[in-house]
This record gives sequence, structure tokens and C-alpha cells, in this order.
Amino acid sequence: MSTSSSESERNSVAATLLSDADRQKIAQIAVTLDASKHGCVYFGVCNNRLKIDAIEAALEQALSTHGMGVERVVLAERDTGTEPPAYRVHIVNPFDHFDTLARPHSALYFIHGLPDLIRAQTAGDNSSVAPISQLLNYRREFFRDHCTCILFWLDPEAVPYVMQNAPDFWSFRSGMARFDDTSEASQQRDSSGWQQPEPSGLSSGDLKEKLRQLAVYRKKTPPDENAIANLLLDIGRLHVNRHEFQDALDTLHEAEDIYARLGLRQQLSDVKTWISRAFRGTKQLNMAEAYINQAMEIDQRLQAQASLGKDFNELSQICQDRGKMDEAAIWLRKAMEVAELGGDEPNLAVGYSNMSQICAARGQLRQAEEWLRKAIAIDQRLGAEPKLAIDYNVLSTLYLRQGRLVEAEEWLLRAIAIANRLGDAPRLATYYNNLSQIYEARGQLEEAEKWLRQAIEIGERVGDESKLAIRYNNLSQIYDARGQLAEAEKWLRKAIEIDERLGDEPKVAIDYGNLSSIYKAHGHLKDAERWVRKAIEIAERLGDEPKLATLYNNLSQIYKARGHSEEAEKWLRKAIEIAERLGDEPNRATAYNNLSLIYQTRGQLEEAEKWLRKALALMEPKGPSATLETLKSDLEQLEREKKQQTHTS
Repeated sequence: MSTSSSESERNSVAATLLSDADRQKIAQIAVTLDASKHGCVYFGVCNNRLKIDAIEAALEQALSTHGMGVERVVLAERDTGTEPPAYRVHIVNPFDHFDTLARPHSALYFIHGLPDLIRAQTAGDNSSVAPISQLLNYRREFFRDHCTCILFWLDPEAVPYVMQNAPDFWSFRSGMARFDDTSEASQQRDSSGWQQPEPSGLSSGDLKEKLRQLAVYRKKTPPDENAIANLLLDIGRLHVNRHEFQDALDTLHEAEDIYARLGLRQQLSDVKTWISRAFRGTKQLNMAEAYINQAMEIDQRLQAQASLGKDFNELSQICQDRGKMDEAAIWLRKAMEVAELGGDEPNLAVGYSNMSQICAARGQLRQAEEWLRKAIAIDQRLGAEPKLAIDYNVLSTLYLRQGRLVEAEEWLLRAIAIANRLGDAPRLATYYNNLSQIYEARGQLEEAEKWLRQAIEIGERVGDESKLAIRYNNLSQIYDARGQLAEAEKWLRKAIEIDERLGDEPKVAIDYGNLSSIYKAHGHLKDAERWVRKAIEIAERLGDEPKLATLYNNLSQIYKARGHSEEAEKWLRKAIEIAERLGDEPNRATAYNNLSLIYQTRGQLEEAEKWLRKALALMEPKGPSATLETLKSDLEQLEREKKQQTHTS
């Protein structure tokens, strides 16, 4: 039995009944559904009919941006006004009902009346096992096998019954959201006044629960290999998102072996994509590319166009990590073409945003803004607020790079307003961190520290260690800018401790490079050289050429400070060779300027001017910036020195 209600009515109810915490849960459900290739089972817990209508209306709006509709299915209903309770059963076997529907299922199905069906079958005796409970256990993989997305509505009293009598089906859930009837005023808030969000799907609690379920399934005889592989894939995803890449690889490889043995090709493609992401997280880019190519080969055989679009985007990201921006743009255009042909506007917006990142990496900031504004136009039209917050933050970053600090702050405050409204504490922490960067660029270090400490407070509360390490590093930079080098080193070593413990080698290389800079500022040039060489060793092992160009440049500056001009030039030319090969214009401009300074110290002013003009030629087409003004000032100073040198001669 299917029912519907007036959309305007439901939207009006949504506006009055849903709290910010409710909206955050709705956004999390939408993200989970969008990321689910193979269907999912979600449980919503609420006993307020009007609020359920409001939640469904909000989900319908959120999912429309992902090209999904919604449908309502009612299993059973209680007849009102009867004592003892009487129930009308509409659907005894939901699996038979879904077998009659056309595939693929491009909708989320709201399943109502499961508690009423249980009560009808048990006559209200909670000690009895309802046939529907046994059926749900027995056919627990149906919805994944049929790529169907389901949200079962339960009342709070039904939750323990389902957990106890349908434990296998319960363990297959993708998530559960409780929508309690609590007033907004009573919800917990943190010290800054922001509402605290519910734990996300990436919480340590969810990981522990998945590991517990895995232990149970491993003990079953005979083992349910498909269920084990699905749990391993879920656990691997959690590890990747928590930056626990080695744990992710161990788990995902086991899932890969099982899917290959069972011949489940689509799931095999999915797990290979996540293995690629784990290798990319450790900067093992050759392995990342090999695995995404394997996933792409499977998706081509299955003619899975949407999956191919994601594969092309993954390859583009790998090329960006290598600094090969032209190749990255080629793969990204392929991904965007798939999205355009499929009318997939949300992923098209992602493509535009990623193309903006490529242009920004090339130093093409005007083109970067143009692509990003195309993404913003789509996300605004679709009402995709979480994505809009990300877009606004990226646009702020572009303006910050150009020294347009007023505009940078204006767009970042828009992102903060959305994250605050959605109760999205992790993103709020990111945006506070970035607001700190804007104040630091203005030289307002006290204000910069204030916002950064708010970001750190949120990170420590939610336990996001990977992001915490970044923010400790940034706090170190603020103390460095004040000349408080001992305090700078203290916070940087806190970041190093986390990154080393997490085995995050790319970030460890950054930390070591920053520690080298602190020792250089202390005048401890031997220690500075030791730490930058440790960073270089990691970057060379990972094949991270963009990072190597930066580190070679830093080593050159250490040799220059020690008066070893020839050694400084040798390392700087290595940096220039990489930057020129990668088409990395910002790093080329920096290296050309530094080479100009080396020639100036030697008194070779003609050669110094040549390299400084090369740096200017790269920066002038990109429009006004603080860097461009500095280079122009340096050229004027150099021309004065040349005139003085000529006059002296």
C-alpha cells in the first residue's frame, strides 16, 4: 500500500518541527545514500507522526539533488479507537513486494508499520518471535543484492525487539538516526554556543560496532562470506576516512579476496576503489593508479557509466597528487562528460569544483574562480547546502591566495553560517581554522590564535586526530611569526607525535620541513639541514615531486644562509627542474626569485635581473597579488643597485 501527502503541507511542517540537530542527521542520511552503490538499510526512530512527515519532506528535498526520489510503503496500521488494539496488515512479505517493482530502484523507500506488523503477528507478546523477524534475518542481504535503499521507521519501544529478534538483519544496517522530541533549548551546546552534532558515521563507536559484528560473523558455521566481506568493506572505509591507511589496506585486501572468490564483480570494483584511496593516502601513487585501473576495467565490462565517471575522477586526483595537472584535467573532463551525458548535476558540480582546484594549482586563479562559480551556481539551484559551504570555503581560499582578504572573509563567513545552521562541528572547525589563516595574513595574530584555538577545541572534543595535527602545526606557525620559537617547536612536536603515530608519512614530511624552518630561524643551521633531509628522504621514497620541489628549495636556502652559494644553486636548480617539468608556475616563480637572490649575493646583477624577470613573467598574467607586488618592488631595488654598480665602475 502506497500513500502520499501534500508537499507544501509537509514543507510547512518541516519548517516548524525540525531542529538543527535533526537537519544534521537528515544531511548525514543523504550523504550515506549518495555514497551507497549497492543499496542500504537505514533505521529512523521517532514516535511523532507529524515529525516523521517533516523528516520525509526534508529528505525528499535533499535527495532530489542526487537524482533520487522517495516512495512510501506501509506494512501494517493500527486501527484507532479500538481496545484491545486491532491491526490492518497490508504487506506480510516486503521482499515479495519489492520483487514486483521495476529495477533499478532509483528511490529511497520509507517503510512504515514494521512495529505494527510485529505486534499483529505476536498479539503484543514481546516474548514471541514474529515471522517477519525471522524473514528479515533470513533475507538480510536482499536490499544490497537488489541495490535498493530503505529507511525503516521504528518507534523507540520496537528498537530492542528488532535488535534481539532480528540481530543479523540489524547488523546489516548502514546507520540509525534517533529523532527525539526534545526542545532545541535543552540540546547540549559547546562553549562557543554552537550546537553539538550527533556522532557521525565515522565515529570510533561505529567502528567498534562493526568490528564486534565482524567477530560474530567469523564464528558462524558455515561462515557467511558475503556478509563478512561487506563488513570488511565498511570497516575499511571507516579506516580510510579516519586516515588509518595501513589498517584500511589490511581490511580491504581481505574483502577483495572474498569478493574475487565469490565472483561479485561490482563489489570487487568498489573495494578496489577504496584500496586505491588508501594507497593514495600513503602517497603510494603507483599502487593507487594500478587499483583504480583495475576497478575501471571491471566497470567497463559491466558498462557501469556512473562508476566509470567516479573512476575517471579518481585518476584525475592521482595525477593532481603527482603534480601532473594537464593529465589530471584530461581525466577530469572525461568524468565531467559522463556526468553531463547522465544529467548528473551534483557530480557535474563536483567536476567543476575539481577543475577549479587544478587551475589553482597551476596558479591560474581567475580560471579557478570561473570554474568554482559554475559549481556554486548548480549547488545553489539544487539547494545543496553542505556542498555550498565547501564551495564558499574554497572560493575564500582563492581570494586569500590573491591577498583579497575582505572578500576571503566574506565568503568564509557564509560557509560558517551554513555549518553552524547544520550543526556540522567538524566542518565548522575547518572553517574556524581558515578564518584564523585570514587574520594571520592581516598580521592580527591574537585574533588568528583565538579562532584557531576554537578549531582545536572542537577537534579535541570530536577526536579528529588527523585534523588536530594540522591545527597544532598551524598554531606553531603563529608562534613562529611572533618569534616565540620555543612555543612554536612545542606545538609542532605535538603534531609530529600524532602524524608519526598514525603513520601519515606525507604529513610527517611537512612537519619535518616546518621543524627545519624553526631551527633555521633559531640559527641552528645544522639541525635545520638534518630535518629537511629527513623530509626529503620521505618525499623521495613516496615519489612526491611537488613536495620535493619545495624541500629542495628549502635546503637551498639553508646552504645560502651558511654561505655555500654553489651548493645552494645546485639544490635550487633541482627544484626548478621539477617545477618546470610539472608546469608548477607558483613554485617556478618562487624558485626563479630565489635564484635571482643567489646571483645578487654574488654581485652578478645582470643574471639576477634575468631570473627575476622570469618570475615576474609568470606572475603578471595572473593578475594582482601580494607576491606580484613584492617581485615588482624587488625589481625596482635591483635596478637601483645596477645603476649604482655602473656609476661606481
